[in-house]
Amino acid sequence: MKLTQKTKYRIYFWLAYFLFEIHASVVYLHESFKQFSWQKTVHLSAISECTFLITEIPASYIVLSIIDGKIKILKNKALRVFAAIVTVIFFVSLYRVLSHDLIFPFCYSFPEETTRFSLAGIFVAMMNIVFAIAIALGFEKFIQQNETQKRLMEISKEKTDTELKLLKTQINPHFLFNTLNNIYGLSLKKSDETPTIILKLAKIMRYNIFDSAKNKVYLQQELENIQDFIDIQKIRYKLIKVEFNDSIDDQLQEISPLILLQFVENAFKHGASESRFNSFITINLELKNKVLIYSIENSKEEHPETESTKIGLKNIKRQLDLLYPKHSLEINDSNNLYSVSLKILFD
Repeated sequence: MKLTQKTKYRIYFWLAYFLFEIHASVVYLHESFKQFSWQKTVHLSAISECTFLITEIPASYIVLSIIDGKIKILKNKALRVFAAIVTVIFFVSLYRVLSHDLIFPFCYSFPEETTRFSLAGIFVAMMNIVFAIAIALGFEKFIQQNETQKRLMEISKEKTDTELKLLKTQINPHFLFNTLNNIYGLSLKKSDETPTIILKLAKIMRYNIFDSAKNKVYLQQELENIQDFIDIQKIRYKLIKVEFNDSIDDQLQEISPLILLQFVENAFKHGASESRFNSFITINLELKNKVLIYSIENSKEEHPETESTKIGLKNIKRQLDLLYPKHSLEINDSNNLYSVSLKILFD
């Protein structure tokens, strides 16, 4: 049977405690029974401490169970305190019986000079039992705290992953809806560009379905997806001047998929496409020394910000907070110009 990590830690703890007690016992026996050789002293110490562990280990875990409320019949604090005291008294008594009637006469071959339940004997037994319980409780609480922290981290990660997946599913249908609208508009005009835009859409959807399910993709793949999106939009909005510049010093840099697309989509849907004169979108992306600087400017008409724009920006801001704590995002919205500046520091 394979031991759990927690069980292994407990075994290591009690082995360390056993070695510590042997050392203390060797010192005691050497001072009390000088006729024993060092080899015999160590041997007798190991035997006696093995015997005493019979009282110390159960006492520790019974008291721990009482404190943690695992014994259901102990329903209130007063009962638990009483039960803990009774447990300590029982194992102190057992310790004295083992010491007086077993260890001394059969192990040391000397009768103990004091009586079985003398005050001095009870005091020594009490010190050993209480010390073992205190050390064991501290160790167990340390393990419990670590396990709780680990569970909280796992829950937090699962929550974050679930939230990110939900945020991405909010983006993909929105994008698909807009693109299908583009195809519908072209088909009504019987445009020769319809097959081209369908092929572009197929490529984008392949990226959105397969690559967006990954935690990260190469930055170059994300840029190609953005370029395909721009190509589709330019077919519909022929009068919009679009400029897309990029400079990357690391072709292997990875990024969360679709994290940059939302800003471009927003520039088309709520900006330049609604401008009647001199519509433009300028996109600049630079990656240098693990620092990404991404900026978008677009023309716009003076009109109130729509609710869908707010939802989209709230969505992307939440993704950035979860994925890239080391980022800064600035948004400037004037009468006829809308600009976004994003900076991400990759680890």
